[in-house]
Amino acid sequence: MLHDMTLAELDEKRRKQRAGSSGLKIVCMADVEPKPINWLWPEKIARGKVSMIAGDPGLGKSLITVALASAVSTGARWPVGGGIAPLGSVVILSDEDSLADTIRPRLDAAGANCARIHALKVVEETTEDGEIVNRSFSLEKDIERLADVLEQLGDCVLVVIDPISAYLGGTDSHRNADVRALLSPLSDLAERFNVAIVTVTHLNKGSGSAIYRATGSLAFVAAARSVLAVTKDQDEQSRRLVLPMKNNLGNDSTGMAYRIETAENGAPVVMWEPDPVDIDINVALNGESDDFRSERKDAIDWLESELSGGPVSATDLQKRARAAGHSWSTVKRAKSELSVESRKTGMKGGWEWWHPDDIFTSPHEEDHEGVEDAHPQGVVPFGESWSPSGDASESQQIAEGAHEDAQSPDVGAFDPFGTLSGNGATEKNDDEARL
Repeated sequence: MLHDMTLAELDEKRRKQRAGSSGLKIVCMADVEPKPINWLWPEKIARGKVSMIAGDPGLGKSLITVALASAVSTGARWPVGGGIAPLGSVVILSDEDSLADTIRPRLDAAGANCARIHALKVVEETTEDGEIVNRSFSLEKDIERLADVLEQLGDCVLVVIDPISAYLGGTDSHRNADVRALLSPLSDLAERFNVAIVTVTHLNKGSGSAIYRATGSLAFVAAARSVLAVTKDQDEQSRRLVLPMKNNLGNDSTGMAYRIETAENGAPVVMWEPDPVDIDINVALNGESDDFRSERKDAIDWLESELSGGPVSATDLQKRARAAGHSWSTVKRAKSELSVESRKTGMKGGWEWWHPDDIFTSPHEEDHEGVEDAHPQGVVPFGESWSPSGDASESQQIAEGAHEDAQSPDVGAFDPFGTLSGNGATEKNDDEARL
């Protein structure tokens, strides 16, 4: 009887059962050592896992992977306060872009250390006749070849596959079973070498729930532990949004925004906005519902009325918004719609919102003289941090690499991972961040 057996005898019985002739490999969870998630980009992209970026053509998905590669190759800081990227090598599989005139200039524009970035273009094979031939890499045939590359590099932390549809071999991308069989070894590879594997795919032209919009079988999305969707901002077509479509491992449900600028070398580069965005992925992809559109219009009218008399404390605005029945996220979207600006009221003061079209004299105008001309909206040069009153704390300066002498921005030297807003101040460190 089981209750008459000692713990040692019970363990031995279990070991014999696991070693039986059933052919099944069973692992007792008591033998599994727990460990935390190892993040490439905290709460967004994990090492040892497969992640995905999905979006329509022409929005900058490949530029985002260049930004990822650049951050990893230099150990740069992630945008929107995401911490520091782990330093290591990157392997890029890119079927659509030329190495010489596209990928390399983009990496240079993003400030990458190209000595750490390696592109896998073709597989070289020898036929039975001794002839050397080149063919495209195939996830169906060449996973172990990729494993050999990762073994040789030793320090690889990121693999980019752009687009994944180009490397399926003979696999039918619409058959769930076939796609799962293809992606399972890829997931095993990510875990074996503790690398983040980021795949890129397109969105289909359908509508409905965002999670069903990725091209091909749903198995692609199911295999990825996180999926980031790229789309246009419906209110500002030059603005791009990166929103979480799926996140099985992290708690971060916020999105990000960016614009595409042109660097000195003529290559496009991603310029991240400093603050997270709170926009529902389904609304962003499918358009606003009538109810949502009505709520936003009401919030716009309310905010315009609230600011008609001059600047208002952000803390007071949130209280008034709650009393008026407006969600703070909707009010912030109304802020963007009205081009409302925000600024600090002094070294120890809170944040206030004001409408630039209103005529009034600000008591803090002298403190902010020249601020708007210092940096274009949402763009900050490398390593630069700035306080609106010029006296940021020492800890802030150390944390954000502040420089006392702010220079006029040069697109060729822009930091794609900047954390400051265009008016030189980041609200997340003060009252408004707590709202």
